[in-house]
Amino acid sequence: MHGTDHGHRADHGRGDHGRIPPQSIRNVVAQTDMLAVVREVVELKKAGASFKGCCPFHAEKTPSFHVNPGLKLYHCYGCSAGGDVIRFVQETRGLNFVEAVEFLAERVGITLERVAERPEDSARRAEAKSARGRMLELDRAAQAWFRGRLQLPEGRTARAYAEARGLTTATIERFGLGAAGTGWTDLLDHLTRLGFQRDDIIAIGLAKVGDKGGTYDRFRDRLMFPIYTSAGDLVGFGGRDLTGEKEVAKYINSSEITLDSEEENSRFKHFYKKGDCVFGLWQAREAIRGSKTAIVVEGNLDVITLAQAGFANAVCAMGTALTDAQAKEIKRFADRVALVFDGDNAGRKAAMKAVPVVVAAGLEGSYVVLPQGEDPDSFVRKFGVDAFRELLEKAPPLIEGYIDALVAESDHSLQANAVILQKAGPLLTAIQDGISRDMARNHLQAQLTKGAIEPHRATFDRYLQGLAPPTQKPEPPRQLRPDPTFGEPEVMILEQDVCAVLVWYPALCRHAEQYGTLDLLEHAGVRLALRDLNAIARDEEVDADKVAAWAQALPDGRARRLIMQRLVGAPPCAPDKALGWLVQVTWRLKERELRGQREQLSQRMKQTGLPLEELVELQGRKSDVERQLREFAKAGARQAVEAASGI
Repeated sequence: MHGTDHGHRADHGRGDHGRIPPQSIRNVVAQTDMLAVVREVVELKKAGASFKGCCPFHAEKTPSFHVNPGLKLYHCYGCSAGGDVIRFVQETRGLNFVEAVEFLAERVGITLERVAERPEDSARRAEAKSARGRMLELDRAAQAWFRGRLQLPEGRTARAYAEARGLTTATIERFGLGAAGTGWTDLLDHLTRLGFQRDDIIAIGLAKVGDKGGTYDRFRDRLMFPIYTSAGDLVGFGGRDLTGEKEVAKYINSSEITLDSEEENSRFKHFYKKGDCVFGLWQAREAIRGSKTAIVVEGNLDVITLAQAGFANAVCAMGTALTDAQAKEIKRFADRVALVFDGDNAGRKAAMKAVPVVVAAGLEGSYVVLPQGEDPDSFVRKFGVDAFRELLEKAPPLIEGYIDALVAESDHSLQANAVILQKAGPLLTAIQDGISRDMARNHLQAQLTKGAIEPHRATFDRYLQGLAPPTQKPEPPRQLRPDPTFGEPEVMILEQDVCAVLVWYPALCRHAEQYGTLDLLEHAGVRLALRDLNAIARDEEVDADKVAAWAQALPDGRARRLIMQRLVGAPPCAPDKALGWLVQVTWRLKERELRGQREQLSQRMKQTGLPLEELVELQGRKSDVERQLREFAKAGARQAVEAASGI
């Protein structure tokens, strides 16, 4: 890291970023609130000098993901993901280096300077833009178009519909609602004039190819709902028909998009997939964090009208049924859910499917039943906010409400009860906690066997006892970078201590060189890394940003992980104690080396058939080592180091 630019030695998968001056990149990072960036994706809690939460890069229940907001670094002790705020944006949003810097610059209101480019450089940079970056830019341009149409004469039908649903201007702005025009190629023509490729516009689902080969807008004469990921990336649209024609689908969504090329093996392979998206979660995430509860409803407009009525924690699943992926997304922000589905047969069926999925995700909650023919939007408008809040407060617990709703379908005949038992199977197997599962079985059995004779109850009991949760294999951690250090020994505690004090206080590297501390390290990767830091500290003043950039660029996987772990935590000691800390650790390393030499000599002397001359030599060497150990035991730490290093 003889260069001092932020992260310039690290391989960020950035492509050509020379067009952004290094000072501009440093300025963006310096003004970025890393905690705010990470909290858009991860729920963080204070943990000593850092913050921790559940890692966004692999499945875990015990938090092992740490963030140091001062150094703007993150590291996961579970899967070893780590880096600076730019890398975090890259890894969580699927962007390349330049796109991540541009994203952060826009957040903090910085206009990036650009190095003058030749035309061929500009063309190469455009080609280097990631497929995901192109799609995000395209959706943002379409969103600006839809929002603009809403304010024009051609948006009057959409405005009238929104007004009829009671939506205020503030709500329309909050959810970014827009209008698709009535023309066949209005949006397509607009986007191509902006320079977007027709193939990309078709691929992202904003335009379609007709039977005769012509291309036309997919969304026409519709109220438009932008669809965001929980991190705030705009990845698709939903459109509500305004024509009222029976042959036209009332709601349509963007096409699901799978990226190929460099994203093929990435977790961002799916740019937009309905089963992964939760509508409204981006807008509701702070309210959900505050209450730890998400209100899960069926439709986009239910989410929007509930938010306007004061229930800002409302969300809904994209698609016809709540998926495992969507439940896990909600779980990242909430501990509880209130399932509120429409009061018709379709709504009840959707609720019955959703409960086992929610329970399997580890969420608790309540089962809210709406009156026949009502949805959350109509209920609030008809009966008022207080009535809806009372409905939420009085709703039964999720599992109990589910079972009661199931049993309500039964006439308690043997055949009907057998069907109910089969339907209850997915829920009971989804409950991972043994006590909760037993209580759910008992409640189901009690409800089904009211007035039944004892043998009947025993039959149910045998069946229910057989419903046990399937064995779940833990998801393997996601390794962000290949580790070239297979076969290397684990880094011992003493060597970790050396790392800790030198990365926090690089000026001490010259003392470590004097004391021979680095020569005493067994792990080659750590030894080489700290010698590199020593060389840098010898040539220039090293601040925290430079250390962070140097650490990310280390080629040795184990050394990089170790040093990142030390940087996201607290310093090992106060600055005025750092030299003493280094001296103590060096003394113990030297003592460890001497003990190792003594053990090797003892083992050699035990070999049979050694010549007398060699045995005498080994004994002399062993006596010399034992003498040094006695001197270490008698002397103070500093004197021992000085004696060992000859200073």
